[in-house]
Formats: sequence, structure tokens, C-alpha cells
Amino acid sequence: MGTLTVKNTRTKVSPGGVITLPVSARRALGMKPKAGARVTVAIEGKAVALHPASKDGGFRVSAQGQMEVRGDALRVLEAGKSRHFFMEIDDEKQTVILRPWD
Repeated sequence: MGTLTVKNTRTKVSPGGVITLPVSARRALGMKPKAGARVTVAIEGKAVALHPASKDGGFRVSAQGQMEVRGDALRVLEAGKSRHFFMEIDDEKQTVILRPWD
């Protein structure tokens, strides 16, 4: 299918660093319905990449798709216009890339 770009102006980082992933992003990361999961967070240039992680590692994503972003990843996302970001979702690679709006 390739990469799906979701440019929704409503996606933004809260002041506390919490983001909400839409259903399409949760599916790409292999999350099951009504179940939380763990993801790894990596900085790739001016973007934040999310990949599935083992049960012990990474950051927790709730069943509703909320997760807390910290450190360098938070600074990258907060650099966007009014803390807004958009997503590039790749089902085949099980990757979600978060990019700040310019």
C-alpha cells in the first residue's frame, strides 16, 4: 500500500507532552483493539519515528492511543507551528513518522 500521510491540523502535542495516535497509526504499529502496546521512539533528522517494541522496552501507548513523548522527541515535535504535527504511516514497515508542521 505504501505510505499514508495524515495531515490533520488537530494533531498536536499537549503542554505535558501527551499525543494521541489515530486508529490508522495504531494499526500500522500492530496494536490490537482495546489493548495497549509499547513502541520505541527514535529521532530521524527533524522527525520522530515510532516502531513496535517488545513488552519490556519502549514507551507505553494506551488502548485509546495516548502516549507521553519525552526528551529530544518532545523538543522536535514542539518545534512545529503551535506544537502541531502530521504523520506518515507505513503499514508494511510498521512505522509511524511524526513530523512537525513548518
